[in-house]
Amino acid sequence: MEKQRSFVEYVLRSGARTDVLLSLADDCNSTQELLDRGLASESAVYNALTELNDCGLIYVPRTKRWAPTGTGSVVATLIRRQRETENVLRIDTEYWKQHDVTALPVPFRFYLADLSDGTVVRATDTQPTQAEREVERRLAATDSAAVVAPIFNERYSEAFQDGCWDSRLVLDATVLADILDDEEFEEQRDENEGLDIRVADVSFALGVMDGSLLLSLPTLDGSYDSRTEFVAESERACCWGERLFEQIWADATPIDDHV
Repeated sequence: MEKQRSFVEYVLRSGARTDVLLSLADDCNSTQELLDRGLASESAVYNALTELNDCGLIYVPRTKRWAPTGTGSVVATLIRRQRETENVLRIDTEYWKQHDVTALPVPFRFYLADLSDGTVVRATDTQPTQAEREVERRLAATDSAAVVAPIFNERYSEAFQDGCWDSRLVLDATVLADILDDEEFEEQRDENEGLDIRVADVSFALGVMDGSLLLSLPTLDGSYDSRTEFVAESERACCWGERLFEQIWADATPIDDHV
């Protein structure tokens, strides 16, 4: 039996095919418009149209102008997402090499493209607490946050106590003892009904607040990394963070079950 050809691989093997399909998916639907975009030489554009049509990725509807088929639309979406994901990995190649992305649930790894506007805040020799200060500043500046904490950080705890008490907090089980030993934290939690705490087994830190996303992945050896923080502020990134938090929250258990 002949091995079936991958549509995505077939398109990506030709820059002209890729650019033509993506342009058609963007409603650039006439041959002349494609040529005016300067995607490739005239002959390459015509060849790409013929090849994509023969492969069933584009067709000519009743309007007599090119359009992607259902398959072509899916392939174009996959190619765009692949490019966006690669852009995320290029934001800071060393960060992604050194950190354990498998700490994230599988569906959220597929949608890393949503973080394409992000940046990595790094500690330096002259500013060894730069990443921590970035997190601290954002926690202190918000009234409401959704936070996942795999470790107890006194600076973060103080910033949290100063501001975002109308919030939800997911703690790793190992952090629970430290939190319960913090008398000031317990007193404020008793006084503030707006803070809801649950407990779950988590290895990465997450914060979603006031139009920003904070993400701290563990290093490849499983250690918590306080020297780097991934920060993004787009609506897509915040929605990604909110969905991730809601999944963790749904699987977590109320803190009172552990006390």
